[in-house]
Amino acid sequence: MPSTKRPQSKPRRLSLKDAYVKRGREIKELRRDLQARNRDLTEALEQQTATSEILRVISSSPTNIQPVLDTVAESAARLCNASDALIVRVEGNEVFPVASYGALSSVHGTQLGRGSPAGRAILDRQTLHIKDLAAEVETEFPDVEVFQKRLGHRTMLATPMLREGNSIGAILIRRLEVRPFTEKQIALLTTFADQAVIAIENVRLFKELKESLEQQTATSEILGVIASSPTDIQPVLDAVSATAARLCDARDALIDRVDGDVLEHVAVYGPMPVAGSQRPLTRGTPAGRAIIDRQTIHIHDVVPLLESEFPEAKDRQQVTGTRTVLVTPLLRE
Repeated sequence: MPSTKRPQSKPRRLSLKDAYVKRGREIKELRRDLQARNRDLTEALEQQTATSEILRVISSSPTNIQPVLDTVAESAARLCNASDALIVRVEGNEVFPVASYGALSSVHGTQLGRGSPAGRAILDRQTLHIKDLAAEVETEFPDVEVFQKRLGHRTMLATPMLREGNSIGAILIRRLEVRPFTEKQIALLTTFADQAVIAIENVRLFKELKESLEQQTATSEILGVIASSPTDIQPVLDAVSATAARLCDARDALIDRVDGDVLEHVAVYGPMPVAGSQRPLTRGTPAGRAIIDRQTIHIHDVVPLLESEFPEAKDRQQVTGTRTVLVTPLLRE
């Protein structure tokens, strides 16, 4: 029987023109892929360079946070392709700018609230990406309405600075046009926020260690004076008053002693004018109240309280100009 198997068709050969077109498309795809890889490599190199620079500044400024925050703000704005960058810190119920880069001109503290992008990011402890602030400012962010209309910023990104889960501030970057940030840029800003927290923590721990060492040194010095003056109390009181003023960053220090119903100055340090060595023991002065109540008293501003709380300290305050006062009683048994 004759074979029914169909002959195989030969593969179609591309014409020279088609081959050139196909090769051209392949070259374009390779170029696009190479450009994308170059962009990724450039971005990675810039990020690593910025991180290295920030770490260098951190190591060279163990007690000064400002150069670090300035570097972080500049790197955040530059690498995220933003018009500006602003770093804010939380102090009580207020938010204060501590570093900026670019034309962002906020220099005053504001109340911490959800009516601003920074406040909301801090309170929610989450990154906030606003595609067009102008479209949401009246309803969502009224606290920055005047600011937005004056400066004209549109797209904004705010990420909190978290320490042990608590917000201590935030980093904001903005653009003057509606152009949302990429996922890479959002992740990068979070990295910058983490680096800022590390720097802040380093400075805080360094200062705490320094203060602890200073306190231990001061205690040793006072114990040395006590040991060398077993029968003379004056050198010890002088050393205590000088150390108290220095370590507490105070202008002056006084040590008073009770003698019956009067107070007597027994040691004075600093330029504070002292009128007379004795005065009545009464709750009408900060020192008298601390002694009578047997409690430490911290007065943030004594001036508004002179008429009502401390009338007998009024004349003395007008001479010395004292505002903030800290008084602790000397207690025995």
